[in-house]
Amino acid sequence: MKKSVVYNSILTVIRHLLGSLIGVVAIIIIARVLGKEGQGEYTLAILLPTILYTMLNGGISTATVYFLGQRKYNLEEVYSTNFISSLALSLVSFIVGLFIVFFYKDFFFKGIPQQLLLYSMLVLPLLYLQKNLQTIFQAKEDFERFNFIVILNQFGLLLFSVLFVWGLELGVLGAVLSFGFSQLLMLFVSVRLLRKEYSLFIPKSFSYDYLKEGFLYGIKGHVSNVLSFVNYRIDMFLLAFFLDNIAVGVYSIAVTLVERVWLVSHAVSSVLFARVANLSSDEERNKFTSIASRNTLFITALTGLVLLILGKWIVLILFGLEYESSVKPFLWMLPGVVLFSLGRIIANDFSGRGRPEINTYVALAVAATNLGLNFILIPIFGIIGAAMATSASYMLDAVLKSVIFALQNKVSFLDLVLIKGNDLLLYKTKWLELKQKAFKR
Repeated sequence: MKKSVVYNSILTVIRHLLGSLIGVVAIIIIARVLGKEGQGEYTLAILLPTILYTMLNGGISTATVYFLGQRKYNLEEVYSTNFISSLALSLVSFIVGLFIVFFYKDFFFKGIPQQLLLYSMLVLPLLYLQKNLQTIFQAKEDFERFNFIVILNQFGLLLFSVLFVWGLELGVLGAVLSFGFSQLLMLFVSVRLLRKEYSLFIPKSFSYDYLKEGFLYGIKGHVSNVLSFVNYRIDMFLLAFFLDNIAVGVYSIAVTLVERVWLVSHAVSSVLFARVANLSSDEERNKFTSIASRNTLFITALTGLVLLILGKWIVLILFGLEYESSVKPFLWMLPGVVLFSLGRIIANDFSGRGRPEINTYVALAVAATNLGLNFILIPIFGIIGAAMATSASYMLDAVLKSVIFALQNKVSFLDLVLIKGNDLLLYKTKWLELKQKAFKR
């Protein structure tokens, strides 16, 4: 039986919060032990498998949620096809990665040991399998298990960073190993849960029809995901190109902390995509997305305000004086990150309606803007210039998506951004329900 949207969203927020806290502890250990330069090397090293997955996955995970929501293919077909295609795509990605490492390392990964990059690419099969199997739980709206697996990623990173980085003192290699083993832990648990709950284990029903349709659907949103990733991370590469690994290390801490503001939008967008894919009425979808958008923006803005006031002390207390220069880029990125939460919600609505190409058009404009601003601002302002460019592009993303959504669905723009009395009443009702349940126990 499907749980309510509010229940799933609250559950996902709580688990994202828990996972985020665990993840921050892991990042603190890695950043403090490695120092600014080592943190920069680690950030760039794990970017290689991450960007290869992002570029070459073909939108399988998005197609999984959509087609299971539409009930066009059965669970066994989707699982088997995802499993086999993930292995094939990871092999292709590894070959592409070898080409980059041997011929373009000095351009993209200047100062990073070649051996470290090769080690980082060994995580590719784990990344593909874990991400493309885990998304089955999202498609089934089984958010209890979905969120449990997400938390495991952060828990695994903490556990293995204590072992490899702090305990065995393996330095940057230890941090890369921690990243890889955390993916392995997630994959192991995902496979166990899929076998237990849905009797899925050995692939049995590979479907060429699903593979073809999945890629045709997924590629429309996949280009958007690639461009969004460029929007998220191109600044790291450009900082390494224009400056050095120390600048990347400092900036990565600012990015890590400011992106915690996305806890609510991550949670709500995961729930929204699966639910919108299951709704049949445009009127229901419009109402649902409008409520989710304005409430997510409201809560994210409150979180952003707290971080604006306390941001400097959070950085200094958690990471020490060595990372004091992370404070200014952190503050510059904050407005854009807050507003981007609105764009994230609307993007998942477009995908849930089967129109992910809208996200692609927006992402193309935003990525071009971000790239241009980074090339202009980084040579002038350094890491603060990168933060300015990121914040401005996030704002543009949110404005474009919300305007398109409002025009296409004849919904008031204000309905998407301004909190209403009924929303606040809902908070009060849910709070009273939680209190009542707590007292009953």
